[in-house]
Amino acid sequence: REVDFEIVSEPMLSLFSFRHKAASDTDADEHNLRLVNAINDDGRIYLTQTKVDGRVAIRFQVGQFDATAEDVDAAFTAITEIARAVA
Repeated sequence: REVDFEIVSEPMLSLFSFRHKAASDTDADEHNLRLVNAINDDGRIYLTQTKVDGRVAIRFQVGQFDATAEDVDAAFTAITEIARAVA
């Protein structure tokens, strides 16, 4: 199954927020909190949560001046693998 994400904020420099669309009718806020916690528990990357329009979202920022495209790809891989497991 393909993993579904939605971007929920316009990028500001290297920061944007997204949500994962749950596979079932589970509570979207609860689902995204579980996802961000699972991502952080995994240990490959660390993300934070926020609220956009009153709903839980996950913040992604590449703040390192020496970050590479490979770093961003690795983060995306971690996020999608964990989202599949949590879905």
